[in-house]
Amino acid sequence: MNPTLIAAVEDTQPVDGDLAEQAVPGHGVPSQDPSPAAQQTLTPAESDRESKSALMGGGMMAGAASGAAVGVALGGPVGVFVGGTAGAIAGALGGAAVGQVVQPEAPADPASEATKPVYVEKPKAQV
Repeated sequence: MNPTLIAAVEDTQPVDGDLAEQAVPGHGVPSQDPSPAAQQTLTPAESDRESKSALMGGGMMAGAASGAAVGVALGGPVGVFVGGTAGAIAGALGGAAVGQVVQPEAPADPASEATKPVYVEKPKAQV
C-alpha cells in the first residue's frame, strides 16, 4: 500500500457532519445503504407519529380523488378543483382523526425479528 495515500485518507475530515453522525459503524448512511443492518429502528414515539402521518396522507389522497370525482360530475372543470381541494382537506382531517384512535401494531411474524435492525445509541463526538 502507498503510505502517502493512507495518510491522506486518515487525515480526511467528513464533509457533511450530519451524514457522518447518521452512519452506522461498519455500514453506510441509512438513507443510502439498503442493508437491514445499516437501518435504525424508530423509537416508539417516532413510530406512533409516522403511523398517524401515513393515515393522514392516505386520507388526503382518497379525499382529493373522491372530491374531484364529485366535483367533475356536479360542476365541470371548476368543480374538479373545488371538489379536489375540499376533499383533500376533509380527507386529511379524517385521517388525522383516525390516527388519534388507531395504535400501530407490533410485527406478528417472529421471522421478521431476525432482520429487524437494532436501535444503536450514537457515541458523542469528542471536541
